[in-house]
Amino acid sequence: MIAVLGSGSWATEIVHLLMHQSSQRIFWWVRDPEKANGLQEGHRRLKVSCDMAQVLEQCDDIFVVIPSAFLLSTTERIDNSLLEGKNIISCVKGFIPQECATVTRLLHEHYAIDSTRLCVLSGPSHAEEVSRGCLTYLTVASPNQTLAEHVRSLFDSEVLNTVYSDDMEGVEVAAALKNVYAIVAGIGFSLGYGDNLIGVLLADILQEMARFIEAYTDDHRTRDMSNYVYLSDLLATCYSQHSRNRTFGELVGRGYSPKEARLMQKMVAEGYYACQSVEVLRQRLQVDMPIAQSLYRILYQGNSARREFQRLARNLVS
Repeated sequence: MIAVLGSGSWATEIVHLLMHQSSQRIFWWVRDPEKANGLQEGHRRLKVSCDMAQVLEQCDDIFVVIPSAFLLSTTERIDNSLLEGKNIISCVKGFIPQECATVTRLLHEHYAIDSTRLCVLSGPSHAEEVSRGCLTYLTVASPNQTLAEHVRSLFDSEVLNTVYSDDMEGVEVAAALKNVYAIVAGIGFSLGYGDNLIGVLLADILQEMARFIEAYTDDHRTRDMSNYVYLSDLLATCYSQHSRNRTFGELVGRGYSPKEARLMQKMVAEGYYACQSVEVLRQRLQVDMPIAQSLYRILYQGNSARREFQRLARNLVS
């Protein structure tokens, strides 16, 4: 049986995909009891509950789709025994703010989950397009290929293809970073910079991502950052009108404060929280990341977005 934790648009779409592709019973944890009652109606194989312990104890595969900013507070009371022997698939694209760590690293170091039980589901996957049946490619990343193939079997269809990668941490970090840089792209577009400049900016962003991933993973792996598993989500998130992080950046670029921009959006912009974690980790790991640093100064130190972009524009391709 399968558990899905979370009730946002991507969690909802994952439940729909699993209901369509899998014959297994699905236990869906949502926070709001009223929403749980509404979702339960008419689905024999779907059990919706606000009791996380009840959901977890029933299932072998656990899909975590809770925004990273709220994951620790949501799961901190979970008894570790409920996770023993379970496969945990993270669909979260962000860092845990309190720990400045990815989800799989948190699960491995704090909950003693063996890495062979961990998997990451990533890739460009705007729920708005997936729900319409638009062709989508996802990356299933795990050091355990058997687990990854099992997860792939739950999703592969005519409109959804999956690709395997054994670089779980690299894929996961890239997914968190792309949200940070989508905010940067949104600010740039809002300030009137066109595709020409944003294209150059993305080339520099890819280099920053490579330096950060190498330092964070410390695995001495050679990565081709132009590979689909690292690049595609970055491009989609920076250019798509569906991107909540790009939209957040556009609002900041128009002059709204980060707090105002957050209140204007119904969904969580993961990149806002990830930006702070990246700054902490960048300093700790001593990584040169001028673009991410500029965004941090805009979002957390009140610097002018226009001035920061002018500084960036002068120093690109250096």
